[in-house]
Formats: sequence, C-alpha cells, structure tokens
Amino acid sequence: MNNQQTDCECDTTPQALLSIDEALELLLNSAKVTRSTQWLGLDDALNKILAVDIYADIFVPSFDNSAMDGYALNLKEEQINISGGTTFKITDRIPAGSTGNTLASGCAARLFTGAPIPKGANTVVMQEECELIEDESSIEIYRPIALNENIRPMGNDIQSGDVILSKGKQLQPQDIALVASVGVGKLEVFNKIKVGVFFTGNELIEPGKSLQQGQIFNSNRYALVALLNKLDCEVINLGNIKDTLGATCQALEKLKSSCNLIITTGGVSVGEEDHIKPAVEKLGQLNLWRIKMKPGKPLALGCIGDCAFIGLPGNPVSAMVTFLLFARPFIKKMQGASNYLNIPFKVAANFDWHRAKPRREFVRVRLERTITPMQVNQYPKQGSDVLSSMVWADGLVEIPEEKTFKQGEILNFYPLNEMML
Repeated sequence: MNNQQTDCECDTTPQALLSIDEALELLLNSAKVTRSTQWLGLDDALNKILAVDIYADIFVPSFDNSAMDGYALNLKEEQINISGGTTFKITDRIPAGSTGNTLASGCAARLFTGAPIPKGANTVVMQEECELIEDESSIEIYRPIALNENIRPMGNDIQSGDVILSKGKQLQPQDIALVASVGVGKLEVFNKIKVGVFFTGNELIEPGKSLQQGQIFNSNRYALVALLNKLDCEVINLGNIKDTLGATCQALEKLKSSCNLIITTGGVSVGEEDHIKPAVEKLGQLNLWRIKMKPGKPLALGCIGDCAFIGLPGNPVSAMVTFLLFARPFIKKMQGASNYLNIPFKVAANFDWHRAKPRREFVRVRLERTITPMQVNQYPKQGSDVLSSMVWADGLVEIPEEKTFKQGEILNFYPLNEMML
C-alpha cells in the first residue's frame, strides 16, 4: 500500500518530518462527525455514543425515603439529643412500595430501606439501635437522637432538569442504570461508522495455507479488523485483492460509496512501488506525512469523495501503534465521542536510556504493579517487525526526542487495554 498527499501538491523536495502533535492535530481537524443516529432500548445501548444530552424530568428519589431498615420517629423537640432511654409507641408498618399514615408526635413507624418517610416523621433510627418493649408494641432508644438521621431527601441524587449524561458520552453500564432511574427507556445514539478495508501484495497469503518461499501470512488484515471491531465499527472487509492498479481502483470505488472511512496498511513509505498511492490520487486527494516517531513514521491521509482515507505503515507493530495513536482518536471523533484522545498516566522507567534519538519513541513495556510508583520494564526486542512484543506488553511508554535518562525517570504510559476502547 502507498504513500499519499491530500492536496495532491506533489513536491519533489523532501518533506519535513511532522511532530506527533502536529500530525494528530491535522488529522483530527479533518475528522467529520457522523450525523446518522438511531433510537435504541437500554439493553442494546451499551458502548454506544449518545447523540443528545439526557435531561431528568423527575427528582431522584422522588420522595423522602429511609436509608435503612429501622423506625421512623416523630421526634418531639424535648426528645432531641437527650441522654438516657426514650420510648416511642409503634403505630404503623411501612414496607418499600407502600405509603404510611401520618405519624403522630412521639410515635414510631416500622419501615424498611427505600420506604417513604411518613408525614410527621422527622428522623429514622436503625433497627439495631432500637429495643422492642411492651410486647413489641413500643421501642426504646438509649442514645441521643438528632433530626433527619438516615433520611434520603427527595432529589438527593438527581434534581429535575439536571443534565445527567452529555452528548458524546460512550455509554457504560452505570450510565444505562442512571437513565433508567429517571424513567428513560430509549436513547438516541450515533450509528456505527462504516470502515472499509482491503489488502494488496503478492507476498501475502491467508493463515491456514501453505507458506511458499518469499511469502508471509497476512497478520495485518486480522489485526486491523479486530481493532476496528473493538471500536464498535461496522467493518466492510474486501480481503486480499489483486495487486494491480485496476483492482485497487475498483476496491476504492466499491468502498467509497458505502463507507465513512477506508483504511489500508503498507505501501505508505517514500519510494515504495504499489498501487494504493496512484489509485487514491486518481480518485480523490492524498497527503503523505512523515512523522517524527518510532515505530511508524509514514502515515497517509486523504479522501475519495466524502469518504476519508488513512494509510498505515506495513510493518505489523508500526501498523498497530500508528492505528492506536492516530486512527483510533480519528475514528472516535467521527463516532461522535467527546473523549477521543488517548490519555496517558505517569510511570517510572525500570531501565536506562543511553542514546538520544531524533524521533519520539513508543516503547513496548509491561507494568510492574507491585512497586509504588508503578514501574515499567521494556521488551528486549523493539523492532517494528516483532509482533510478539505487542502480546507481551500491556502498554506503550513515550520517550521524548533527544532524551537520555537513568532508571527511575517518570514517563507517559499509554495502556493498551484503554487504547482499544
């Protein structure tokens, strides 16, 4: 696959390397948020992205209720915070889901967690602090009692009119529970974006077939499709196509009308001979960026009609890392997500970095969780062909350009599990 430039201003002078921040800004500025939405029931809304703000039109709870099993009291003024035993006659029993009678002064009502506080009651005492007396017709309490103990007031959780979830939120189980608590039964969410993929290269064969001299198994196909599925994209996979300009143009034409985005891997480094670059330039626009990073460097961005195009590098680690750092936030923004950037946290390096490098490096590392602050160990082989390093690692640590350091240096760590959501 090939190198590309989006205004098609193909210059013969070498292109300056872009910083990661510059490239990401350019990429995200070109992302178009989908406008396609649908209504889904709550059982089907998990991991979908909200297309509108959700407002509460009720108070939660909608009535004052008990925070525990116990007794609601109509506490007289002279009974507040006095020491010694205080006696209350039990005049009512209120299970959850029912409404009690007005509670007279100096009386108690047996009630249970979530039950409405009856009129006249002004505090609740847990059952373990009450002693039943007089054939269980009364209770006695031997500690000082304050007003409004263990009462959850109306609107304690949510006020009517509150925005409880904002547009762009990717729905988690707790979000779905929250909207259910205000009586919302359906949600307007963004539809899945459609991402088309295909793969060229006479050297690529499918797993399960016999490997001949000079051939390699096409791992990038399965990595890319799996990554897109993790991001809840609808994948249109044309598989391996003939390595000709005509077949490449035909594949792009087929995908452009039905997809929001096309992604390919390979053939985007300067000077490579393949058909992706001329095919995209023939049908649309293309920009090739050389990014000041390792693994990676070549990245292509373009469009064919209204369909965006991203070309990732071909080495398996480079393809995965550039997908996570660039394609993922691009896709998340297209999906309508408000939080689309990769967010690192700080860790300490459990290794030295002796030689300053001209490119920012993303080193495959594994967390040592038993040490505070958490440390990371690097995989011994960091080549862009070493796919086993991505299986061993649980994250990428970011090493700035022209940097040397000793063990203990604090660095940015990007967890792989969070970069695949």
